[in-house]
Amino acid sequence: MSPTSCHCSTPQYQTARRHYSAIRHTVKFRLTRDAFLYILRIHPLMIHDFLNNLPNIPLALAILLLCALIGLASVWLARRLLDVEMLREHNDLIGYIYQMLGVVYAVMLAFAVFLVWEQYDATSAAVEREANALVSLYNIGRALPAETGATLKSDVINYARVAANDEWAQMAMARASDATAKALQQLTRFERDAQVTDARAEILVAQGVEHIEALNAFRRLRLQASRGQIPRPMWVLLLGGGLFMVGFTAILGAKNARLHYTLTALLAMGLGFTLFIILALDTPYTGSFAITPEPFQAALEMFATQP
Repeated sequence: MSPTSCHCSTPQYQTARRHYSAIRHTVKFRLTRDAFLYILRIHPLMIHDFLNNLPNIPLALAILLLCALIGLASVWLARRLLDVEMLREHNDLIGYIYQMLGVVYAVMLAFAVFLVWEQYDATSAAVEREANALVSLYNIGRALPAETGATLKSDVINYARVAANDEWAQMAMARASDATAKALQQLTRFERDAQVTDARAEILVAQGVEHIEALNAFRRLRLQASRGQIPRPMWVLLLGGGLFMVGFTAILGAKNARLHYTLTALLAMGLGFTLFIILALDTPYTGSFAITPEPFQAALEMFATQP
């Protein structure tokens, strides 16, 4: 027996080897866990950055092509690995399960489309109402005494400019703008610094405070919409359910292989396009369908013509 083999068989060596193996597996687990958590943390920003730099039309075409390839590949694998005659004999059972799953998945898709469309519509309306509140505040500033009115008008112009030029770019990345938050804080000083000299000024100040509170609420709605309304577990169900539906279509025992390939590819493309619409509406400040700061820009143009 060689000295090396004797050394490797000693209890001290075996204990040290077990400790080393345990430490190595612990380090690998922690590295994997930290990497996974990091991916989960940066995933929304990566998605928003990707959508912000790629127009929706090329993205939609790429998704349709990818889904068609997935459908074709599913049928090819099913026909290569499974007995088509055996599948054909069980088409009734497969079709029954397929119908049940199809109903559940259709309800999920309908719920997701309704949710993102309601969010998109509400966000568009909130942007319009926020710009209208700025216009109303500016008109209140014009009606107030010179010193108080000039400060209010200056703060309104600053908020509109910062929101249109800075916060919109930040919302496309699912972030808020610190500069816009500071501009809103400057607006809130109007309530405590406004000088009320008569009953008319008191009414104007009260209306101004209401508009500032509305601005704060509309801005929170904008920022919430930038982060999306579809949670990650729902996206997992939508994507996994789509793949499952395509896979079930692929294992149907169809006599005509060409028809089987065509219908499965069309189904995959239809599901992929629906998921693309959900994604586009769930990120309302990115892509070709993005909500723009046009109402704020129109308000700034009006402020310039009516000092």
